[in-house]
Amino acid sequence: MNTRYRQLYPMLLALVLLGGCAGAMRPAEGFRSAYSDFGQRLRWKDCGGAGTYMAEPHRAEFQETCRSDGDLQFVLVEPQSVILAEDHRSAETITLVQYYRLPSTVIKTHRLEQQWVYRQGSGGKFGNWEIDSPFPELP
Repeated sequence: MNTRYRQLYPMLLALVLLGGCAGAMRPAEGFRSAYSDFGQRLRWKDCGGAGTYMAEPHRAEFQETCRSDGDLQFVLVEPQSVILAEDHRSAETITLVQYYRLPSTVIKTHRLEQQWVYRQGSGGKFGNWEIDSPFPELP
């Protein structure tokens, strides 16, 4: 093997490893994706997928309510306000949701206020964003 390439491989390996560590240290970058995915799963009525964003104390209740309320249909899930904490490990959000319940076609609007928290993974694993507030009962 060429001597020039022998020196290049350790440098590339170090660059890749350091790049991975840098990504793990920036939880705020994953928030936008998690927040957007949660809204999309609400619109699709994907109770299981949306429920994965709920913190453990609220997850089972959210999924049960979501699945049992088959008449609830979301029309719009639109971000209104996001306040990210200085440490980038929590966020307060306000989301405008529009929905209707069959057989009615009257669209109702609700301001959904949620507290998001970044939970670090154990053993150096990436963490995830969770909603640390219960999902409200929509009238």
